Amino acid sequence: MSHAARILNLAAALVLTTLSTSAPAQATMTFKATCQNVGVAPQEPVGDREGHAISVTQYSCRNEGGMMDGAITTGMNIYEWDKGVGETLSANGVIRKPGAIAVYETSEQKTTLTMVDGKVTGFTGSSKGVYKLATGSLAPLSGKSYTFTYRSIPGGQFAVEIAIH
Repeated sequence: MSHAARILNLAAALVLTTLSTSAPAQATMTFKATCQNVGVAPQEPVGDREGHAISVTQYSCRNEGGMMDGAITTGMNIYEWDKGVGETLSANGVIRKPGAIAVYETSEQKTTLTMVDGKVTGFTGSSKGVYKLATGSLAPLSGKSYTFTYRSIPGGQFAVEIAIH
């Protein structure tokens, strides 16, 4: 698999991971996650024009901070790529912590590849969505919206910063 395809898949995973780190409060709460792709498929050309492709990515994240501290997120993204810019077609995931579960769905997400000398070197992006179900200590997340930003970091990982509204 090409380096560019792996980076694109990491970006997708990053977005989903971001969704999994949140907290239940009236004011905006922020959290962090460190993620990596666990299932990366190469981009598949759609066939209608140059640079138009889809990719499917599965990821896992370790969440840090507040009620999400120690929680693990698993998720999936389906991206549509057009010349280095990816938009999410479908994204969701599950956050697990002893005695608690939260399910999230991303409504908007955009990823941009970082290029140096014509080669993909990383990615950045942003996303927003909503927690569809939450139980146990994560129950206050149910129905809450979130936004997050993400970026690639060394070691094939990506860092996510999440805000719960």
